[in-house]
Amino acid sequence: MAKHSEVKAMGEHLKDQMLARERVANRKKHWVRLVTACNSRCVFCLDTDTPRGVYLLEDDVQREIRRGIEELDADKIILSGGEASIHPKFVDFVRYAKDLGYDRVQTVTNGVMFSQLDFYRAAVDAGLGEITFSLHGHTPELHDRLTGTPGAFQKLMKGMMRAIREGRIIVNVDVCINKQNVEYIDQIVELSLSVGVREFDLLHVIPQGAAFENRNDLFYDPRVHLPRLQKVFRLNHHPGVVVWTNRFPVEYLEGLEDLIQDPHKMLDEVNGRRHQVRRYLDEGTPLECREQERCQYCFIEPFCNTTDRFVGRQNEQTWEVWHVGEASEDSWAYADLTAAGLPYGSSYLGIDVDDLTALEALPLNEQIGIYVKPKTVSRLVDRAVVRNPLLVRLHDAAQLETLLGDADLPVGVDVEIELNQRTAQWMLAHRELVRRHLSRLRIHQVGHEFLKDASADDVRSPRDFFAALDLPVAVSGLPACLAPDTQLREAPKVLAKKMFDPQTGRIDTRALARAHVVEGYWGKSLRCRDCRLNDRCDGAHINFLRDQGFAQLEPLQEGDWAVAAEEQMLRLRPEPPKRLRDGKPLEPVAPSLPGFDGPQPLPEEPLMANARRAREARERRWAQLRDAPPA
Repeated sequence: MAKHSEVKAMGEHLKDQMLARERVANRKKHWVRLVTACNSRCVFCLDTDTPRGVYLLEDDVQREIRRGIEELDADKIILSGGEASIHPKFVDFVRYAKDLGYDRVQTVTNGVMFSQLDFYRAAVDAGLGEITFSLHGHTPELHDRLTGTPGAFQKLMKGMMRAIREGRIIVNVDVCINKQNVEYIDQIVELSLSVGVREFDLLHVIPQGAAFENRNDLFYDPRVHLPRLQKVFRLNHHPGVVVWTNRFPVEYLEGLEDLIQDPHKMLDEVNGRRHQVRRYLDEGTPLECREQERCQYCFIEPFCNTTDRFVGRQNEQTWEVWHVGEASEDSWAYADLTAAGLPYGSSYLGIDVDDLTALEALPLNEQIGIYVKPKTVSRLVDRAVVRNPLLVRLHDAAQLETLLGDADLPVGVDVEIELNQRTAQWMLAHRELVRRHLSRLRIHQVGHEFLKDASADDVRSPRDFFAALDLPVAVSGLPACLAPDTQLREAPKVLAKKMFDPQTGRIDTRALARAHVVEGYWGKSLRCRDCRLNDRCDGAHINFLRDQGFAQLEPLQEGDWAVAAEEQMLRLRPEPPKRLRDGKPLEPVAPSLPGFDGPQPLPEEPLMANARRAREARERRWAQLRDAPPA
């Protein structure tokens, strides 16, 4: 048996690997679609819901390539389709991207075009630096059946082996795991390893396009095949082999939390659907995939739930805090809205200040509350000057010592304590002070956007912390199983000014995706299905789970705390949260920020515009043929 020090060293090594993977996964990259056409007919194709056979125009593609650098600050680009390589300008687009300044140009391909030596070398000479070959079977029979293309396996292997042999570019493999190939997944990976592939992207089949049409032949229960899947997943722990999971349901990765897909993948997913999300936000047009039967299998369903929650609170005027960031008298949101009223029902203005006493110099409207995040707390503000109700968010021991250490809090001042290793240590050392202020404070577990921050800040085992504190303190941001014998609360609903486009007063789609990563991306263990709170509990934040593992979650079934927690959750959430997978109805279009016009007509999506132009060109040709005089 390994000694404790050896086990600890192994854990630290794994954490270092996870943090290294996070840096790779968060490299700024931009996906650009060149075509919806394809020279394969995959039974799980995700694109059959979009107009088929479209070759995007050169100007449109180049504009989108530029957008990746100019708007997204990306240094890696992925040229995709359909099958991107069949676009007649593919090599030119590779060269254009390299000349524009992208450090890496990648494509994902069925390999057919790259089986041709001249095409392969032209693409690599133009600057193609990475090829992901889509291999879905270990035999020609299986791969060709899934791709609907006789001879596809032989062409892919020819192109892939040449690329590996020449060694000029990075080569990896992706596999769409489905009912037809899941029992052979280890053999597919073994074949790839045998020819020199060392990096794998294992994609879970999702309910889009043909994959949904063929769902009876493609969808499977991962639990049935979990031993084989985990055997392949564990290859990631072998030196020289890298395994990524893509859209794989996180609950099946207990014990392999290092393979949970980086949550920032959601930004790529939303970027690819940004026109559809924009239409939903501004026109009320649902994403074309929005169907209850699909949503229960979909990787981005949680993001769509977050979107609906944001829009719903705008419509219902149930936001509580309007957060403008750094306080300044010349901030338009700060100067105008403190006087004119806060948007979307908010009763608190959220501001960040260097020191809590900075509030004394700001022209605050006494009719609103102040939710303040100070960097330091030298003393409590003068309540004769700042009469607003205050909710003060504290994040370190020095702040707690100053604000809670000497005297009772004045009336109208409440405290939110970020639960982290610094504040936890102080609270355990000053338990009687916490008890004295019990009615005025709430402990909140924040969601971290990055794993590195969760690893550095989060308390190891919140359950043990609350057991040691042994006080009925108010708690938010944690599932009940991690906060035993506490008072469960909802955190204030905070809407940030930075969520909105300052030119239009409409929610920005990329900011919405990032907010989802921080506030809405939660996960559960399969074991949570046995918990009596399961239908009302969100679980734990995804980066908490990546850091500390699903083992932290313990289903509440019997005992005093299970009963008490269930009673509290029923009061907090009389009805289970509505989700798309349960058939949640559409939200109406939300109003713009005060002072802005309503949503403006949206420009035609480039893909749809190309499809329309192609259709009109075909109709003109047919009309010319029809009207031409007989020869």
